[in-house]
Amino acid sequence: MKSRLGKSSFMDKKILMFVPLSLLFFLSYFYRSSSAVIASDLMHDLSLTATDLGFLSSAFFYSFALIQIPMGAAIDLFGPRRLLLFLSSVGIIGVVIFSLAPTFSVALLGRALLGFGMACGLMGPLKLFTVWFSPGTFATVSAVFASIGFMGNIVATAPLAAVVDWIGWRKSFLLFALIHLVINAWIYAVVKDQPESSKKSGSFSAQRKGQWTQSIEGIGRVFRLPSLWFIALSSFIRYGTYISIAGLWAGPYLEHIYTIPLVARGRILMAFPIGFTLGGPIYGLLSDRVFKTRKWVASMGTIIYALFILPLIWFFTPLYLGQLVIIFFGIGFFSACMSVVMANIKELLPSTLSGTAMTSVNFFSIAGAAVFQHIMGAMIDRFSLIQGQISTEAFSFAFGFCFISAAIGGMAYLFVKDTRV
Repeated sequence: MKSRLGKSSFMDKKILMFVPLSLLFFLSYFYRSSSAVIASDLMHDLSLTATDLGFLSSAFFYSFALIQIPMGAAIDLFGPRRLLLFLSSVGIIGVVIFSLAPTFSVALLGRALLGFGMACGLMGPLKLFTVWFSPGTFATVSAVFASIGFMGNIVATAPLAAVVDWIGWRKSFLLFALIHLVINAWIYAVVKDQPESSKKSGSFSAQRKGQWTQSIEGIGRVFRLPSLWFIALSSFIRYGTYISIAGLWAGPYLEHIYTIPLVARGRILMAFPIGFTLGGPIYGLLSDRVFKTRKWVASMGTIIYALFILPLIWFFTPLYLGQLVIIFFGIGFFSACMSVVMANIKELLPSTLSGTAMTSVNFFSIAGAAVFQHIMGAMIDRFSLIQGQISTEAFSFAFGFCFISAAIGGMAYLFVKDTRV
């Protein structure tokens, strides 16, 4: 009886930990994808140019990407719980500053702090899951965790648009800051670095100090792998173009070219994350069970992804509403090959280096999001406004750049070494 009660109590603790960690990851996806809905409000309230808007949105990703480099070592040195709480608290401060910002520079600071604060939302929980869950359940737990996180992309579309339409973008983000604070308090109350029964003398830092040299050597080995650089280039472009379109510029595009109101824009933008969420499991099935290859599933997916951007270029416009929904769904669906890419790089190296390899690819993906959002804003600014509206030619030029880049990314993946199941 005591044994059963002990197991039940242990399971309850794991669930109590899993829920707030998943919600924090949910917020990370929400924050990074929310700019598309509020882009026009930001431009109006803060007197932004397209370049300013691109830089403001990309500030999240610049700070997020930079902290990925020391993330693994910091988790090992301080422990995932402590690092999660510290960074998440910084993120809350960032949301509040962003919500109350009177100027572009203050909003930029808030957005950068927000990116810095959400940078541990994936790796911190995964580190905790390796300790609290058995190897036989880790894949399932991670998949459920990722699915909850991806829902943040969906909430950042139509639901956010409805809230913004109701109380405005500033109060909306203050509301999410309050939700964020509650989640942080929940993590503080229930999350532990390891179960009481498995605690050993010494902290995370004491256990891992002897592995610093091995970690540095492992990083060198990962970056000497030729396939890493082709995967990194493809991931940099694919996620960079996807989040720049879906997470920022598709919103102004729908408003300025098609004069679609806020709430309706949110509904259309929802096609991106729905496609992305459905695409992930299907890519995994195609790679694991049907074609039994990583390289060709990922490369073909990336090439088809580029083709779905093509209709957004000016000589295909105007498009019907249904066509836009299909295009946005396709962009989301075919960009969802991240799981296959991660499996590919993981299987090209020993298991002891898999974490370093996947974190490296994640760094390039996030960096791509920062760079492409910024560049697209600068491109759009090259064109004059027509009665205060961004022109069709401006969007065409920026989307054309995304198409060419995505095609290059798909071609780059053809040089990656294949791994087969």
